[in-house]
Amino acid sequence: MLTDPGRHLADSVSRLADCLAHWAAVAPDHPALLHEGQSFDYAALDAAVSETAERLETRGLRPGDRLFIVGENTPATVMLVLAGNRAGGVVSVVNGRMADSEIRTLHDFADPRIAAFACDGSAAATAHARALGAEGDGPIRLGQTRDSLPEPRGQDPRRDTALIMFTSGTTGRPKGVMLSNACLLDQAKSQCIARALTPADTLYAVSPLSHNIGLVGNVLAAFAAGCRTVLPIRHDAGYLARMLAEGEITVIVGVPQLYAGLVEHAVREGMTFDGARLRVAGSGGAPLDPALKERVRGLLGVNLSNGYGATEFVPVSRTPLHLLDRELAANVVGVPSEGVELRIVDADGTDRPEGEAGEIWVRGPFMMQGYFRNAEATDEVMRPGGWLATGDIGEFRDGLLSIVGRQKEIIIRSGFNVYPTDVEAALSTHPDVSAVAVVGRPVQGNEEIVAYVTALPGRSLDPQALRDFVRPVLTAYKIPSEIVVLDVMPVGPTGKILKAALKTRA
Repeated sequence: MLTDPGRHLADSVSRLADCLAHWAAVAPDHPALLHEGQSFDYAALDAAVSETAERLETRGLRPGDRLFIVGENTPATVMLVLAGNRAGGVVSVVNGRMADSEIRTLHDFADPRIAAFACDGSAAATAHARALGAEGDGPIRLGQTRDSLPEPRGQDPRRDTALIMFTSGTTGRPKGVMLSNACLLDQAKSQCIARALTPADTLYAVSPLSHNIGLVGNVLAAFAAGCRTVLPIRHDAGYLARMLAEGEITVIVGVPQLYAGLVEHAVREGMTFDGARLRVAGSGGAPLDPALKERVRGLLGVNLSNGYGATEFVPVSRTPLHLLDRELAANVVGVPSEGVELRIVDADGTDRPEGEAGEIWVRGPFMMQGYFRNAEATDEVMRPGGWLATGDIGEFRDGLLSIVGRQKEIIIRSGFNVYPTDVEAALSTHPDVSAVAVVGRPVQGNEEIVAYVTALPGRSLDPQALRDFVRPVLTAYKIPSEIVVLDVMPVGPTGKILKAALKTRA
């Protein structure tokens, strides 16, 4: 353990993989990873990472070289991330369930020295390995070494680029967010402190490792704290419910839809959780319905806490523990995280007064280094003084930050700006609504508001009754022109609602 109790492990190491080596040295037998019946303690996982790092170096990976990883939530993906980091490389993780054309586009853009494939239990990653000419038949398969220009390396490994995380699809030029070792360690430390993580915790990690909440907010934070991580390849509400009921899970960080599915399963199966030990239920990525928060509290005895961040800068804000008992609106995401400065500004960069909406600007320790090989895109979001313009619209009320919407999602109806989050927050308070998403629909000279909703199990929804329900809380121009009831809401691998798919229906 660390000799200085006031200093966190993440402050004392230079690279992500050093956290794993620390726990392998001081608590080698402590469980580190559980996946589909496989279990790794810290010593075994650290040894596997070292072996993989040596294999990468033998293949030709040099400090600063980019390692392009295709995989799902499996041990081999984790090993490759930490092995690439231990070897001084720059890793990128892409979801093996993406289409072949998407993988190839991101691979070519990343220009990696080596492509690696985590094939343990992932038929999709195995297929991509074959398509891109990787060798071997084991759980980790490597492509041919390519000529590529490494990223710069300095005297302090903490300042070196460690991760390039992709934030866009394949239409147009991909964006790769560059994050340093220091930034990632600070993010992991922030999670550890906010969740009070200790080696006694077991964290359920379902968000894809290709996303920040999965890789950093869950797995790397767990390794920084010496926790055990449960890593299912795909989320299964029944599996999670059983693990909770048996007292196996103490911490969950995920999107609201994860909790909605958990509650639906538990109610349908008549499950009780008298033996549960869950103490932290963190939420992010979408508005947090107060009714869902109440259902989770009634079922599991914990309060859902909402937060906000972006791949370029996370965490921006969190709901502090002393506010979790308060009834908060669905789009409230708490107060700025420790060390984070935040502004709400108008189009000219002038600060807006409390209670008035504007673009969220942030700066602090969690800032990206920029977009990979895309100085123009970097300049578009960076502002004088080191501020990042997030593109999200927010406001402060009573010292709490609320997310109103995204600049690109604003619906302009009859000359008025309508933020989808406002409408979603109102509809989500209906007792029979499970999920809601609001999009704009162009009409001649105007835009209409279209809301998509799904009902809780055993409930039904009437569009006209829903419109009547929100009239007292929404101004007339915010009332949806149409409300569509769906059996199932389209969601992506992170559990987020796919608004792009809904826009094609509108």
